[in-house]
Amino acid sequence: MLQSAYKKLCQQQNLTSDSNQLAAVEALDAVSQALSNNQSVNSLYIFGPVGRGKSMLMDLFFQQLPITAKVRMHYHHFMREVHAQLNRYEGEENPLIQVAEQWSQRYRVICLDEFIVEDIGDAMLLATLWTALFNNNTVLVTTSNTPPKELYRGGLARHRFEPFIELLEQQCNVLNLDSGIDYRRIKSQHCPYFFVNDNQNALAKLLQQTGTITTDSLITIMNRPLRCLWRNDTVIGFDFWQLCSGPRSQRDYMELADQFKVIAVDAVPQFSASPEQAAAQGIEDGFQRQQSLHLSRLDNEARRFIALVDECYDRGCLLLINAVVPIDELYQAEHLKFPFQRCASRLIEMQSWKFPDSV
Repeated sequence: MLQSAYKKLCQQQNLTSDSNQLAAVEALDAVSQALSNNQSVNSLYIFGPVGRGKSMLMDLFFQQLPITAKVRMHYHHFMREVHAQLNRYEGEENPLIQVAEQWSQRYRVICLDEFIVEDIGDAMLLATLWTALFNNNTVLVTTSNTPPKELYRGGLARHRFEPFIELLEQQCNVLNLDSGIDYRRIKSQHCPYFFVNDNQNALAKLLQQTGTITTDSLITIMNRPLRCLWRNDTVIGFDFWQLCSGPRSQRDYMELADQFKVIAVDAVPQFSASPEQAAAQGIEDGFQRQQSLHLSRLDNEARRFIALVDECYDRGCLLLINAVVPIDELYQAEHLKFPFQRCASRLIEMQSWKFPDSV
């Protein structure tokens, strides 16, 4: 049982017993038992701030679930696969229904981690897709930093997204997992892999522990050349702008994280708001000024940086960072505030990881 596995981890001091987590474990256990007995059960939506153990509990649930018709994915990976399947059904009638039928035939339960809707294309198709999945008795177990009613808040044409919110609230038991404690920060009190203004070249010296380093070379990622600062079979390092600016995507970071145990990123800037945009506007443009301060002039780069951290975290690839400010000061605007909180929390947890041996 899931509760037994959780209590054992607490007894072994791998986890700290938490009443909010225990309530989530009980809810997950109920889903697990219903699925094991082929009974109908409500889906489950677990939300809360970063570092509360949502992903850990989902992983534990998935590992303990004694059925094979299951899948556990990051939300972005799920949506990427949905779009790929939609392309295959292009021109056919009701392609979303066909995609949903494919998923429901393969999986009784779909576990989605880090549910966050930022793209209008995703927002517009989710209601149709999940209506079909729920109608085919597919169970959703998902985690998110926000409750359903806060998803896609402020997004373009959000009123068209609201039917999906209503669907989630009808189909899911919604559980708030917030004990007020970010366990990632408790585990990591110092930052051996995050450097601020590294004038002593400590990052490069750390990389050299893995063996001989080749400097200033090219690597091919997603069939495109990418210049790196340092490289051997274990580690690879880049200038931030080379890695997070221009035509880069999650697929680039997935391939890198699969190939290397360590990725280093040098010269990470502060993602600050854009006062120069506001200053360029007249006094009468107060609303526009507020909007510009809401954004960072580097939000595109910030999104790619978040994607890099997510892929490395999910694949156990250690990130070494040299930045101009500490972790909690990296993002200073509002637009990506919540996803960057998760990003910062994951970077903090990485500080407790073991530096990998060379190969």
